[in-house]
Amino acid sequence: MSSDLRDEIFASLGERQFTAEVRVCTPGLVCGIDTARGKIEALGCRVLTTVADGAAARAGEVILSFRGGAKAVAMAEDCVPGAISKPSGIARAARRAVELASGRLRIVSGAGKKMPDEIKTLVRAAVHCGGGAGRIVEGPFLYLDKNYVRMFGGVRAALEATAHMQGFARVIQLRGALEDIASEARAALALNAEVLMVDTGRIEDLDLVSSLVRRSGRRPATAMAFAGDLTLEDIPRLTGHDVDILDIGRAIIDAPMVDLKLDVVTGTAVYTGQTSSVPDSTGKPGLELNLLEKTEIRIDGIALEGTNLSELASVAASVLELPQDKVLVIDVRPNQVALDILMRVVRAEQIFGKKRALLTALASVPGVVLKPDADIHSSGILMAIGLDEDRVPATIEASRTMGAAILKSRRARVRVYPTGFELLEGRIEDTNTPYLIKVFSEAGYLADAGPAVPDNRERLVEALRAGAADCGVVVTTGGVGAEDKDFSVEAVEELDPAAAVTYLAHFARGEGRHVKDGVRLAVGELEGCMLVTLPGPNDEVRMAAPVLIHGLKQGLPKQVLAGNLALCLRRKLLSTDDARFVHAHGFGRHAS
Repeated sequence: MSSDLRDEIFASLGERQFTAEVRVCTPGLVCGIDTARGKIEALGCRVLTTVADGAAARAGEVILSFRGGAKAVAMAEDCVPGAISKPSGIARAARRAVELASGRLRIVSGAGKKMPDEIKTLVRAAVHCGGGAGRIVEGPFLYLDKNYVRMFGGVRAALEATAHMQGFARVIQLRGALEDIASEARAALALNAEVLMVDTGRIEDLDLVSSLVRRSGRRPATAMAFAGDLTLEDIPRLTGHDVDILDIGRAIIDAPMVDLKLDVVTGTAVYTGQTSSVPDSTGKPGLELNLLEKTEIRIDGIALEGTNLSELASVAASVLELPQDKVLVIDVRPNQVALDILMRVVRAEQIFGKKRALLTALASVPGVVLKPDADIHSSGILMAIGLDEDRVPATIEASRTMGAAILKSRRARVRVYPTGFELLEGRIEDTNTPYLIKVFSEAGYLADAGPAVPDNRERLVEALRAGAADCGVVVTTGGVGAEDKDFSVEAVEELDPAAAVTYLAHFARGEGRHVKDGVRLAVGELEGCMLVTLPGPNDEVRMAAPVLIHGLKQGLPKQVLAGNLALCLRRKLLSTDDARFVHAHGFGRHAS
C-alpha cells in the first residue's frame, strides 16, 4: 500500500476520523447491507448504524453510517455502494414480482446459475431477500433440461434413465425440441414426472400442457411451471392460467441497480465525538455533541391553520443548520408541535442559543400562529436551545475544555470484571483481577475492580454497559469457553454486533461438555469504550495482558487487537502436549 497515492493525498489529515453516510435515492427494499458491513470492517472502519437486509427505506434515508480514517473512507466509497446497489435492484424486482403474483404463483429466478461464480451467492441472496426463490422446488430434485433431453433422445428416455433415483422430485423441461410439446407432456405424465416446466414463453403451450395434465387426472400430483423470457408485466395475466410456478430470470437479475450516495458528513479531530472538522464562528474546531436518543423538540403555544408541515420542518432545519431531511414534524396537537432530529451527533453551535431564532423563523411560515408565551422544550443536549445567546461562546468553550478533560479521564480508566460461580461462591481465589489492576496501573491507567459477575448473559451485559459508562476499557476474565455457562463473548456481541470475535480452538458441538463450536475471544466497542474478554486461567491472563496494553496504547482497531490476543494465546496451545485435554478440562474458566 506504500505506493497508493491516497497515502500522500491524505497525509496532512493524520489520524483524524470521519463519519460517512450511505443513502438511497429512491424508496424501496434494501439488500447487501451485511456484505457492505464486512467490507467496511475489513478496511478498519467502525460501523455506526445500519438498517437490516430486507428493510424498506424511504428516498434519502440513511441506510448505513460508519466512521474511519480518511484513506479508509475513500476506499469504502469504491466498494460499499456496489455491495448494496445491484443486490437492492434485484431484491426490489423480486419483491415486485411476488407482489404481482398476489400469492397465487411461486416466483423463482433460476438465472443466478448463469452469473459469474464470484457473484452467484450475492445474486441468489438478493432474490431471496425480495421474497423470490432460487430453486424451482424445495428439497432434493433433478432438473432435466433441454440438453439432457437431447442427449437421451427425448423426454421419455431421459425420465426412464432417472426412474431408479428415489427421493428426488423430477423436473422435466418441455420445449418441443425433438417432438411436439404435447407428445413430450404425455411422455412426462406417463413416467410420473413431478414438475412439468413449459419453457417456451408461449401461453398457448402452457394452456395445452395444463389441459393434458388435468385430463390425465394427475393435476393434484403434478406442478406446472412456466418460463421463457417472461417479464414482470406478464405476471398479472398469468395468474389467471393453470400454473403454479413462474421462472423469471433476466427481468429480475437484470433489474437496474439502486442509486446510492456515500457522503462524508462529519470529521473529528483530537477527541472522537468531541470536536468537528467544521469550525465554529470563532474559527476554532466545532464541538460535536451526542444527543443520546433525546432528539425531540417540542414547541408550545403554536397554532396551525393549513400549514405545510414539510415547509415548517424545512424552516426549522435551516435555523439549526441541519440537512432538510433530518428534521421531521412527528406530532401536531392543539397549541403544540413536536419535531424530531434524525441525527445522533450535532455541533454545539447548531443548537446552543437558537430558541429565539427558531421561534421567529417558525412564525414566518404561512399558517403558523405563535402565542406571546410560545416556548420551546426539549431534553438532554437539546435543552441548550434555550441558552441566552450572549452566553453561547463562553458555554461552548467551557464545554470543549470540560469535554476534553472528561474524555481524557474516561479513556484512562479501566474496570475488570471477573466472572463465574466459582468466584461468587468463594471456591477459588481470584488471582486475575489483582494482577490486571497492577499491570494497568503500572502502565498509567486508573484501574479498579468491578464485582464478580455470575454466569448469566443478561447480568454480564448489564455489567459491561455500566463499566462502559465511565471507563475507556472494560475487561472480563473467564466465560469464553464452549460450555453452556460461558457467555462473556455473547454479552460483548449483544452490545456491539460488529465486535471482533476470533477463535482460539474449534470443537465439534456435543463432544463432552461442549455446546458451542469453540473457544473464542471478543473485542468490541460501546460508546467509545473498548470491551475485551480474556480467558480465566491466570497464566493465560498474564500472557495476554502485555499484548492488550500495548494494543490499547497504540490505538489498534478492535479487529487487530483481537487477532493479536488470539495469536498470543494460540502459541500457548501449540506448545501444550495435549491441547484438546486442556480445553476439555476448563480452558476459558478460572484457574488459581
